[in-house]
Formats: sequence, structure tokens, C-alpha cells
Amino acid sequence: MNSKMKKIFFVLFTSAIIITACGPETSCTSDKTIGITYGKIQSILACSNIDINSEYITQINNHGGCVEKISVYDDADDIAKKLKKVKAILIPGGLDVKPSRYNEEDDPLLESVDEKLDVLEFKVLQYAKENKLPVLGICRGHQILNVFYGGSLYQDIPSHYKSENKVVHRKTKGWLIINLPQPCFHDITIQKGSLLHSILGADRINVNSYHHQGVKAVAPGFSVAAKSDDGFIEAIEWKGEPFIIGVQFHPEKMAEERPQFKRIFQEFLNRID
Repeated sequence: MNSKMKKIFFVLFTSAIIITACGPETSCTSDKTIGITYGKIQSILACSNIDINSEYITQINNHGGCVEKISVYDDADDIAKKLKKVKAILIPGGLDVKPSRYNEEDDPLLESVDEKLDVLEFKVLQYAKENKLPVLGICRGHQILNVFYGGSLYQDIPSHYKSENKVVHRKTKGWLIINLPQPCFHDITIQKGSLLHSILGADRINVNSYHHQGVKAVAPGFSVAAKSDDGFIEAIEWKGEPFIIGVQFHPEKMAEERPQFKRIFQEFLNRID
């Protein structure tokens, strides 16, 4: 099945499970309140007590914070009220970013997008920028963070990015008529002197990888903090304050078996005033 048909199936599938849209419930009492964005799929599943973002939430809770869930189904007033509560923003993994956000046409290999989520995350990132809040972007979050600040993306790494050193960034497994990302692993080199280097305390580290997109042109004001062996950008960070880091890998999925990755969340929470 080609990518266009997969997108059509995705729309039909998600439409079929929507009876009434409801936003994810939220309850936060800590003074270290982290806003996390929820797209259509995340919000719908949350209505059935399936929280795709639960691993992020676990790490935030374990380090003294709590979560304010900000959904594409929230109205403008609700979003504004929630944003006033938060002290930092975490943008999680998810679907592709709409290429028009970085002035490109859709490539045939572009996968499913959630344009309402793009809108929501731009609004949330604008609030974070205006209020100098710490931001942590993971996978898609890393990508849209780069786009928001003026960078661009490779729409499909295997077809658009060429290197003599081959690194596999994603494996997939067929389910019905769609391909689901499966974890694969590769090493990255962390830039000495970077904030990420000081957090992880390593020059080289093995990370998980689920993505077919990634940073192409780095946004102004950011520096590259890590690369894979094919030269692909695996992390970016803001030059100066506030704390803004994007990582292409998923530390929340590795944190329990490899506690080193908990330090990313600990430092993120420590940066809250």
C-alpha cells in the first residue's frame, strides 16, 4: 500500500473511533507543573484510559513534577487557562509535522500529520518563548521545536538523507494495513561542552530510534548537541537561557533500565524557577 492510501486509511480509522471527542483529564497540584500536548489520537485514546504519553508523565512525576494535559480538543479559553498554570513545556513524540510549516510541499513519503496539533504546539511554544519557560522536545517534539524557531526537516530520512555511513533510524512492523514503528538502536556522539554532554556525562551513548524524519536546517539560535554516525542530527539546544533542548531519541523509554537517561528529566525539572 502506498503512503497516500495509508494516510486515507489513517483518517478513516481515526474517524471511525470518534464518537464524541473528549480531552484527556488532568490533575496537577505540584508547583512544578509541566504542560504536555495531546493530539487527536492521544486525546481520543486518553478518553478510553489509554495514555500514550504515560511514560513521559511517569518520569515527570518521579522527579517532583506533575502534568497539565493540553489537548487539541480544548477550546481557546481552556488552553489559555492551562498555560497560565504551567512552569515548563514538554512536547512529546507523535505524527509528522506538516511541511508547509517549513515552506515545503508534501513529499509522497510524508506520513500522517495532525495539523491541529501543529497549531496547538506552535501556540504552546510561543507562550513558552514569551514567558521564558524551559522546554524539552522529544522525537516529534524535537522536530517541531526546530521548525517553530525557523529550521526545517528531512521529510523522509532513507530517501532524502545520504551518507557513506549507514545508520538505521527506524524499523517497522506491519499491522493490518499500516506499518508501526519498532525500536532500533544506534550510537550517537555528544558534543563536548554542550548542555546535553554535561547532563549525560558521556561522549558516546547508545540510544533508541523510531523516526523517519529529522532536523535538516538547524533553527537560528540553536546548536547541534549530538549526531549519529551517519552525521544525522540527534539533539539540538538553545544557546543560553532558558533551558530548551530537543532530542530525537526517547529517554523516557530507556530511563528505567538505563537510569542515566533520567538525568534529562531531572535537569529539566531543576530548571523551573
